[in-house]
Parts: sequence; structure tokens; C-alpha cells
Amino acid sequence: MKKLLNQWPRSIAAAVLAGIAAIISIAFIKKPVKDIAPFISKNKVSPPFANADIKFKNYSINAQRGLKIKYFETGSVITIPDSAFVDANVKIIKGKVDIKYREFHDPVDFFVSGIPMTYDSAGEKYHFESAGMLEMLAFQNGNPVFLNPEKRIVIEMLSLQTDDKFNIYKYNPLQGNWKYIQKDKAIPLDQPAGSNNALLTANMDNSTKTNEPLIAPVKSDASKYHFDIEIDSAEFPELSYYKGILFEVDKKEKNFDPLYASTTWNDIVLEKGRRRGSYLMTLIKGTEYHRFEAQPVLEGSNYERAVVAYKNQRMIRKKKEQEIQRLNDSVYNALKRKMDEDNERIKNTRENAISRIETKDIVLRTFSINGFGIWNSDCPSAFPKGEQFAGIYKDTLGNSLKLNTVYLVEKGRNAMFTMMADQEISFNPQKDNCMWAVTDDNRLAVIGIQEFKKMEIKNDSSIVSMTVFNTPIRNSNQVKALLKI
Repeated sequence: MKKLLNQWPRSIAAAVLAGIAAIISIAFIKKPVKDIAPFISKNKVSPPFANADIKFKNYSINAQRGLKIKYFETGSVITIPDSAFVDANVKIIKGKVDIKYREFHDPVDFFVSGIPMTYDSAGEKYHFESAGMLEMLAFQNGNPVFLNPEKRIVIEMLSLQTDDKFNIYKYNPLQGNWKYIQKDKAIPLDQPAGSNNALLTANMDNSTKTNEPLIAPVKSDASKYHFDIEIDSAEFPELSYYKGILFEVDKKEKNFDPLYASTTWNDIVLEKGRRRGSYLMTLIKGTEYHRFEAQPVLEGSNYERAVVAYKNQRMIRKKKEQEIQRLNDSVYNALKRKMDEDNERIKNTRENAISRIETKDIVLRTFSINGFGIWNSDCPSAFPKGEQFAGIYKDTLGNSLKLNTVYLVEKGRNAMFTMMADQEISFNPQKDNCMWAVTDDNRLAVIGIQEFKKMEIKNDSSIVSMTVFNTPIRNSNQVKALLKI
């Protein structure tokens, strides 16, 4: 990230900030030190075993030509449009692009990936029950590339979770959390070919989708505080039309202290606020953590040029919308022909699926992604309920185990419930449960379904006798064999 400069009201110079990770936005919250560390370091992707993570499949493609890729491990199909890739300056890339892709479908996949499967909503912590998760990355000459803001990649994933309770989420690796995108929809594979228009509609919506909403330029107020920051146009395309943007903090912003403007921060995080035109700036220095709201503004000739650019963009977008409207019928017909061709492929997918399981137990889930990274079809779930106990963890010889995190799986739910070893374990005694952990010396410790049923809870605690495997973990299939799920 490029240089960032803090400023007092514009007449006063200020210090240069270092170590920028992203740039500006919303309300500052003063937190105790114990609450700051999770924001900075927790909930990051952290595979428990170096060799057991789900492997990527690699594909090399021509960046300028659209194509379909079949992920043979599950039968999923990835549809990439023409000119789908751009560099950090949003310039369309030509030549060869290397794609890395993988999927995760069960609790062991989630476990070995180390991808956080928790979700916070209104201060409550939930665990994801997943209908399928994927990760897709793209590179050219070893350097990351980005998805063209005007394009979408469509992934048709086969899933054994047939309910309609799932939503689409995207993982934010910087914040270590998940962002809700939209409601997911399951398309039964036993539905007759050609009778479903969901994929057609998804593709049409993507082909006619306009850019990020424009933000009208705002003139700066010299009496207020400003932060002068160079913005990543790929991350914040809605601001890419303007030059010389400042981020303005109102004097009445109760969460802002003028001293922040003269402090050198280790890290600054920017994300979009809850309302249009609002941004949340998070300042981080060691365990100190501040967040406050700011808005993008411009001054002098930069403001005047921005007004012209804004008017021009509005005209361009209006013309584009009119053109899309005129071409809508022809686009629909072209996509309809494409769907007829795809139906033949879906028919073949059904036939392949029949050899493994009845098609009534398989659905197709469509991810229409606007960026690379980790995407998930999930339903936030609360902890199982029924009984609780504090675990006293030992191996089968009675030796105490040093554990940090334990993982509970309830048979019949495609979820992994993650808990600290020193907190009470909540479970449903009417269901089959198993649990595992990684010891402090990196060995897998497991208590299976039958052993879990035999546990005796006395005085709200129970000895959890776990089988500890000394065999080095080399791949995910080995973990599945040891866990027997």
C-alpha cells in the first residue's frame, strides 16, 4: 500500500503513517486490551497440519478468452468470461493466467483447511453449517491478478445439502470475518433439463450489471480534520474517478481524538461503512485500537474536476443502461442458446451422479463471484443444546492432554463447532457426536461416537478420554480415516 499522510485542519502539517494495509472508514470503539487481540490476530486461516490441507488444482488459461473448467474432484463447472482479469490498476490483462481452485464439503475439509467457520451477528457468535465452500485465486507470472469489476465468474457446484436455508458469504482475510452476499438457491439435479431458468437469470443479471454506485463529490471543509491517503482503486472502484481525495473527520465525531492525527500507526484498515459514502478507518498500534467514521472529500481544482467527472460518468452510465435495455432481448436469446448447450452437460453430470447417489440428494448451487478468495454457502447455526460439561482431557492411558481448541461434530449436520478447551462443551445427547483436537505437540486426539456416548458427566464435568495418534498427518484422507466420519 502506498504512502499515507495524516493532516490537522489543512493549515497544519502532520506525521507520515507507516505500514498501511488498507485505507479508511466508520465509528471508533475503545476496547479493553483483551478484546483488541482477537480483532488483530484471531479468526485467520490457519491449517492445523502443514501437509493435510486441501490441495489446489491448477489451470493455465488465456486471459482474453472465455472458457469452462471442470473441477473433476466433484463435477463442479467454472465459467470464466472473456477479458475477466485485471491488474492492480484495473487494466485488462493479456496472455496466460494461472488459476488455483479447490473446494471444501465436510467437517474434515473445514478442519484441515483452517478456514474460520464462525460468524458474528448482532454480537452473537454462530457456527457455519455449510452446503459447500470454495477458494479461487489467479496469478500472472507469480503475481496476483484481480477480477474485472465488470465481469463475474460463475461456479456451478454440486452439493449434498439440499435445504434452502443457506446464504452466500465471502471471507475477508484482512478482517478475519465473513460478509453476507445474498440468499443461496438449490437447484435439484433430478429436475428435467431445460426447465430451470435460474442459471440463465444469474448470467443475465451479471451481463447487465452496472459498476459500483457513483459517489457524488463533496467539497472539503478546511476547519475539519483530514487524512490524505492514496486509494487502492481495485478495492474501492467507486472512488477511482477522482484524484486528490482526502478523508474528512467532523469535529463533532465523538470517537475521534485530534491526537490521532499526529500519531504514527503500525496499521490502518479501511472498509466501507454501513451507509453510502461512509468509510470506516481503523487505526492500530500494538494493542491500541481506534475506529471512527470519515467521508471522502476534495478541495480546490480537484473538487471542480471531480464534479465534471461525476457528470460525465452519469451520462456514460445512462447511455450504457439504455444500450443494455435495447440489447436485452438479444442477450437473453444468446444466453438461452448457451443454456440449451449447458443442459446437455448437466444431463451428463446427473448420469455421473447416479452412479454415486440418487439425484434427489444432490443439488446444484451457483456462485456468481465478483472477486477472488474464499466463498461459502452457509447457514449460521447456534451451538447444539441439551447438555453441557467442562472437559477434563486425557489420553487412553490417563495422561493429561494440553489442548487449546476442541472441535465437536454432530452427525447429520454439516458443521464443525469450535470451542476453547477450557470452556463448557454444549451438545445434543439425542444425536451421535464425536470430538477431536490437536495436542500441543501437534498430534491428533480423537474421541469417537461410541466413546462419546459412554462419557459420564458428574458435577457438570467429565473426563474426555481421547485416542492420540502418533502417526504424522500427511493428507486430508488420512484425517478422515482416523476420525471415521
